[in-house]
Amino acid sequence: MNRQRIIGFAIAVLGLAVSSGVLAAPPASADLIRARQLFFGIENVDATTGAVDNQKVVFSWITNASYAVSLKGRIVLLDTYVHRGETQPGRTPFVVQDLVSLQPEAIFLGHGHFDHADNAAFVAGSLGIPIYASEETCAAMQTDASNLFNAGKISVSSVDCRVTTTKGSTPGAEIVTISQLEPVACITAFRHLHSTTVPADPTIPIVQVMNIADPRDPQMYPPGTALTYPSSGSGGPGGPISIFYQFVMRGDNRFTFVWHNTTGAIKEGCSLGQVYPSGCWGPTVGQHLIDIMKALPPTDVELGSMVSLGYPTNGMRDVVFYNEAIQPKVYIPIHQTNAALPTSSLEFKVSYLKQLNQMVPPFPPELQPEARWMVDPDDYVKPLVYDPKDPRWTKRGGSVGACK
Repeated sequence: MNRQRIIGFAIAVLGLAVSSGVLAAPPASADLIRARQLFFGIENVDATTGAVDNQKVVFSWITNASYAVSLKGRIVLLDTYVHRGETQPGRTPFVVQDLVSLQPEAIFLGHGHFDHADNAAFVAGSLGIPIYASEETCAAMQTDASNLFNAGKISVSSVDCRVTTTKGSTPGAEIVTISQLEPVACITAFRHLHSTTVPADPTIPIVQVMNIADPRDPQMYPPGTALTYPSSGSGGPGGPISIFYQFVMRGDNRFTFVWHNTTGAIKEGCSLGQVYPSGCWGPTVGQHLIDIMKALPPTDVELGSMVSLGYPTNGMRDVVFYNEAIQPKVYIPIHQTNAALPTSSLEFKVSYLKQLNQMVPPFPPELQPEARWMVDPDDYVKPLVYDPKDPRWTKRGGSVGACK
């Protein structure tokens, strides 16, 4: 039923050696060490090599749905948007150039809107690293690269953007395996649904979200000098084309996490850019996506968008639908600084916790995830450290993709 493709890109990793429990790297610049200690914590980064602990998985929130991640010392970016890109660290305690200084080996884009894909072509073009994205978003990345090159911001006019799902494909029709992080981790990706507004769901008691701004916010975090350069993310058709990723660590207890930077109306099978109901794929496609999520290897941590554009009518319903399909042990909300008001995070938390117990049929409490809530901007670049060897992550295999 699903067409499975393998994206097999060889990776040349030079000068890797194991030393003192961390992955040794080539001689590191002071700038790389500073950046990695900023994002991943001084206690997790070798002060001489800049290598990050090769026994742990470390997540670091960059703003919105963007994360820097170290998977046993392999560094990647999940989205590249910075909420307030400024010339000096301010509300966001780093600048865009710090993403380059971090020296990730790859970028994964969930979808191509500016508040996710902005800065991706700049970072990739500066470092010569690949971007993984939909075919539509890859086209936008080449436009960004060309604009940056013409402005003298990068030295190349195109970037290495590797297609995960093909142009115009139906969500769930292509399940791909990405080998970028082998032999450390296997990655499964497929297209799912961008959040959208659908009519109120009469079958489920909905807990409404307040989403009220704190009027003190501008005083607490006054704006600095904005960074401006020609990088728009996707202004074209790549915008709402959304990719769901699951990362499965090799060995140990096969620690897994999923990352989806948007949460669609999966019950109705609808996505942004479509008019309800005629433009939607429909409930059959939505159910197929649920079936794929359920058939993946069991998930330990879900980094999932807490914001659905449907929250004015259906609150946190769609977020809980994804929880029910994925059944993670831990849920970490993302996408808090765009679409939602930055100061509304804890209002969403209250609604989410109430909605967990309002689902029809009921979401059994024993299957509900631990909610590890993040608050903007207090939790930016505060490392979340997980040990894949912890017996809590022991699990059975899944039946979808090559990572099972």
